[in-house]
Amino acid sequence: MIWLVMITSGLANFVFRYSMFSGLKFLRIPPWLEEYLKFAPTAALSAIIAASLFVNENGVPFTGSASKIYAALIASFIALLSQSILFTITAGLSVLWLLG
Repeated sequence: MIWLVMITSGLANFVFRYSMFSGLKFLRIPPWLEEYLKFAPTAALSAIIAASLFVNENGVPFTGSASKIYAALIASFIALLSQSILFTITAGLSVLWLLG
């Protein structure tokens, strides 16, 4: 099932990106699909971040130091307050470095 999802999303991604450069600008994405697709980057980034926080390099659930979680919580708080990506990344990495 996961392979079907990965292949389908990869093909959809290719079609949308190819259509921008192929001269097929008359094709439009339906509004309902555009509404769902705007959440795709956030969902993908959230999955990558969650996996790096709660699973180690060997695929074992998190059992080590909590410094990554503390740094992520502080970075999340800073992101909510500042709305600045650069400041959030800088602060999160600085906290991780200080705690690590």
